Amino acid sequence: MNLLLVIGGLFLLMVGGDILIRGSVGLAERFGLSRALIGVVLLGFGTSMPEFIATFGAAAKGADDIAFGNVLGSNIANILMILGVSALILPIATQMRDVRRDAAFVMLSSVGCGLWIWLGGIPTAGAIVLLLGFLTYMALTIRADLALPADVSAVDAPRPSPVALNLLLVTIGIALLIAGAEGLIRGSSAIARGFGVSEALIGITIVGIGTSLPEATASILASIKGENELAFANIIGSNIFNGLAILGITGLAFPLSFDVSNAGFSLIDGLVLLVATILMFVFAVTHRKVVRWEGGVMLAGYLAYLAWLVSRAL
Repeated sequence: MNLLLVIGGLFLLMVGGDILIRGSVGLAERFGLSRALIGVVLLGFGTSMPEFIATFGAAAKGADDIAFGNVLGSNIANILMILGVSALILPIATQMRDVRRDAAFVMLSSVGCGLWIWLGGIPTAGAIVLLLGFLTYMALTIRADLALPADVSAVDAPRPSPVALNLLLVTIGIALLIAGAEGLIRGSSAIARGFGVSEALIGITIVGIGTSLPEATASILASIKGENELAFANIIGSNIFNGLAILGITGLAFPLSFDVSNAGFSLIDGLVLLVATILMFVFAVTHRKVVRWEGGVMLAGYLAYLAWLVSRAL
């Protein structure tokens, strides 16, 4: 039964995330937002809804290890697994404007995760700082988007779909994500307790990877369709939303605390995220794209990390 809850939850997350993306992108095109803003804000933040629902729901149930482990595991999977696979399919273009701004906020998110592990939780003051960082990023991103010249190619673009239809898609997508996250949390928590595996490890692996499926869907499909700049923007937006907004909102509502000595994650997990973030931007700025061999390095690093997690649990 618990395994069915996990499988069903993952399926609903994937379907709901895809529907949410379609509706969000439709709304963005309807109101004339740039592709950069679509990729970073709507795709990145939209595909992070499963992480938000799963993290907030886990914290509400007192499963702080799963709540934090979900964000930590999802951000690592976004960079090493999803970006790695996307780059293997097709080199990922990274000619994004204001890449320094994006790098700074992603690094803030990654460094923050390591700090919270070291502190053993997120105090109220820390949650406020995270939310302020997120709001600052949003303000800078929107201001930069408004300063861009109008896209003349939009004149010949197909007529956007109706607002009502896109709003309906967004609503259905969020509903499916809520149902999927609930099933995933219930099933994975029961499995963890049944096999004596720490909830933190389940959060990093099953829940973290599972809630990253919408990001994987969006980035891989964007890569296949040749919209590979959107794939990179999706990862950036998702990791910023996960590390700043999700942990900030959750930390304010339900202050997170965990005993690192007994938890299934450690400072090494935070270090893995930090190194992965640095590696992503080093690859991104060298040739203004992430090429196939670099994607292979990231994917190999993720597989090695998973192997280490399993060995640590045994």
